Amino acid sequence: MVVVLAMTVIICFLGLAIDVGHLRYERHRLQSATDAAALAAGLELRICGSVPNCPAMQAAATSAMTENGYTGSTLITNCSSTAGTALTLMVNSPSCALGAKDPNTGSNRYVEVVASETARTYFGQFVGFDYVKLSARAEATRNPGPNCIYALDPSGAQAIAVLVGIAVTSNCGIVDESSSSLAMTCIVGAFISAPKISVTGGTGNLLCGLSTKATKGVPVPTPADPLAYLPAPANANGACGTSTGSPYRGSSTAVNLLLAGTYVFNPGVYCGGISITAGVLMNVTFNPGVYILKQGPGLLGVTQGGLTITLSLLSNITGTGVTFYNTGPFGGYSITAPAAVGLSNVNLSAPTSGTYGGMLFMQDKGNTSSGTFVANLLQGSKLEGAFYLPNASVAYGVGAISSNYNILVAKDIAFNVAVASTFGNNYAALGIGSPLNGDAAVLVE
Repeated sequence: MVVVLAMTVIICFLGLAIDVGHLRYERHRLQSATDAAALAAGLELRICGSVPNCPAMQAAATSAMTENGYTGSTLITNCSSTAGTALTLMVNSPSCALGAKDPNTGSNRYVEVVASETARTYFGQFVGFDYVKLSARAEATRNPGPNCIYALDPSGAQAIAVLVGIAVTSNCGIVDESSSSLAMTCIVGAFISAPKISVTGGTGNLLCGLSTKATKGVPVPTPADPLAYLPAPANANGACGTSTGSPYRGSSTAVNLLLAGTYVFNPGVYCGGISITAGVLMNVTFNPGVYILKQGPGLLGVTQGGLTITLSLLSNITGTGVTFYNTGPFGGYSITAPAAVGLSNVNLSAPTSGTYGGMLFMQDKGNTSSGTFVANLLQGSKLEGAFYLPNASVAYGVGAISSNYNILVAKDIAFNVAVASTFGNNYAALGIGSPLNGDAAVLVE
């Protein structure tokens, strides 16, 4: 009788151990799938922009669950309802499941995935526990990578060139994707400071001062162009505006400002582009939005396009939340501010949210018109945002010490102006962080 009783107790504990082990295994399996779903959804955060729980994010999370053996889940978003007894997948961006307990609640920079299901017991059913509810939660964010300067030329020599007397200081990495043996060059008297310098090809006569040794033979990153995902604005091929004076709302011919005065620009299609030679006491304001720059008739019937700004003494040019999109094919960017304009101000910054969050200057992928950004700016002035000219060469020298962040992505880059160029990486003001589309996401919870 003692043996029988003992065996009964042993069998009960054995059954409990089997059920507990089985449930722990299923819980671990569910957590792994949930982690994968959160990472997959995290990769879509930049694509979705400020749109909560966008379709791309939902599809990515569902696909990741399927790949991990969980099919037929019921999809819930934005904590809109509670999970049922069947397999349920909840995708939340911003996260909301934990409320105030989660420090990331309400932030568009994070995506939360909560998965739940019921697992059947083997022995527990004999005592009334047929099913046990299991749940797992994971939270992820984008990891755009540590870089902010990209030369996209796949094979050209001097895809990045730094001339004598030039100093480039970057708080983020530099990437040169050219396979040329002379992909990156600089000469004695130049200096580059960056936490990481990656070159696909060779460095040629890299005789300048470096804070970090350039690493050669680095594979081209994925994606090669971290801003290629950005679509052209909806009105990029729209009709020319009709305004002929301030306040401008687009124009059918080039806008050429030469005289002192106050001018106001609004988003629109500017055929012939915008050319501003800022004279004494000229005040120019760009209201928030996207400015489409197209080629069109200019002075004396000469074709013009792009954006030209020349800052002069006692002038003031401002624009907060602006994006300039140059369709070309005639005319590029020319933003110049000589050192003698200490009493002047240029303050242009990109939007902090939306599709073009973080994008200040953009150029159509088929436009090869070059860009020149030369501005020796003092405290209070800035050109804050991304400079994106994927199929054009850029001459760059911007000493905007007030900018929190700058991003430069172009085919070829020449630092050839005696200005101490600085690149920040403080994206705190951007709702979804850096606009660069990296190939990774990271779990944060």
